[in-house]
Amino acid sequence: MGRNRRPPRLRIIRGKYYLADVYLPNGKRTTIGFGTTDSRTQGEIMVAFEKWLELFGQQPQKVLSFDNPYVAIQEIVNPSRLITVKELLQKYRVHASKTIAKVDSNKKHPDYTFIDRIEKFLKPYMDWPAKDFGPDELLDVQRAMIEHRYYIAEREKRYTRRGINDNINWIRKIWKWAMGRCMVTAEQVQGFEEVKPLRIGTSVAPDNVKRKRVTEEEIEKVINCLGSVVGDMLRLIWYTGMRPNEVCSMRPYDIIHDDKDCWLYIPGRDHGPVGKHKTMRFERMKVIPLAKESQEVLKKRIKDFNSRDYIFSPKDTVADLIAQKAKERKTPLSCGNRAGTNRKEHPMIKPRDCYDHHTLRRACQRACKKAGVELFVPYDLRRTMATRTRATLGKEATKVLLGHAKTSTTEIYLLEEVQEAVKVAKLLAANG
Repeated sequence: MGRNRRPPRLRIIRGKYYLADVYLPNGKRTTIGFGTTDSRTQGEIMVAFEKWLELFGQQPQKVLSFDNPYVAIQEIVNPSRLITVKELLQKYRVHASKTIAKVDSNKKHPDYTFIDRIEKFLKPYMDWPAKDFGPDELLDVQRAMIEHRYYIAEREKRYTRRGINDNINWIRKIWKWAMGRCMVTAEQVQGFEEVKPLRIGTSVAPDNVKRKRVTEEEIEKVINCLGSVVGDMLRLIWYTGMRPNEVCSMRPYDIIHDDKDCWLYIPGRDHGPVGKHKTMRFERMKVIPLAKESQEVLKKRIKDFNSRDYIFSPKDTVADLIAQKAKERKTPLSCGNRAGTNRKEHPMIKPRDCYDHHTLRRACQRACKKAGVELFVPYDLRRTMATRTRATLGKEATKVLLGHAKTSTTEIYLLEEVQEAVKVAKLLAANG
């Protein structure tokens, strides 16, 4: 049987710090700070403590869930207080920090980019009660995004139609989250549906150019202008249709090579029961088959299948570059520096352990310019692979190969109408 605890008492430290020692429901003791006489009068502190003590006696768990006793009094005594748009965004950001998964690099998760962008466009409404922000205001935000201009490397940029629709959907998502916590009304969230997404041709918002199909001749020209490491990475994407970040994070340990005719690559095999990949949230394992042509690319780079080092590393690129320079050396070896004698023991800039998809994209685009080929990015190779597979094996086979959860996602990569028209034309010609 637990002992009867003394009720919390307010004590003063050094004549101005007001504290209260409180016993938690689990028996442990903690200290609650009520501020100093520099920020509040002694009378205000005493009144706040008496009110807090009353609430603590009624619902201690809820009172102690707040970090600040003044916030606890405000939220519990007046729960219907109007929450401003600024406060709503702050609360959602706290929620996001607990629920959004951390990324491996030091960069922010892409979801935070949307939240930051939304805050920028909601600045005129920050002091508004969140319940007063309706479809008319959301429409004004949509128009502001259409008219917005920003600059990257002195080039004027605009938000795309699809990007604007994504931002508006994020505002709907935040208000829907607030509705579940009784901060806004269901009618208000329903009213947001009156703001329709932008359609093609209905506004001046630009559309991204659809990913083009890359020919075999073009990919060979580009690979010839690249080093062996990056060139092999593009070849693997061309053969398998895997995502650029999947080829960047490839390790020997992730490859099951029991079947000599077809190896299996499971990204992040040791990360969890379904590996580590873009669609892992659907609890689906991603398996990328590696046929003979892909195996030929990998065999020369894999020495130990139990290794967890990255197969494609910038360190190898630097080593290849140094070896190439040594091979093209014109100064006799008896003169000048010998190979390796003029390198710093601890250089400030060191090559990383693995590539990322941004580095791969930039290298690909530089090689396109050098080869005189129309610019493309590694993701275009994935779409080209999808189009080839669809033409020979059908849509369902393409869905399985690309690792999509829905066939509708696969259709983004395919020239569906064109391929169906070609199929019909061939059938008519065969029957004619």
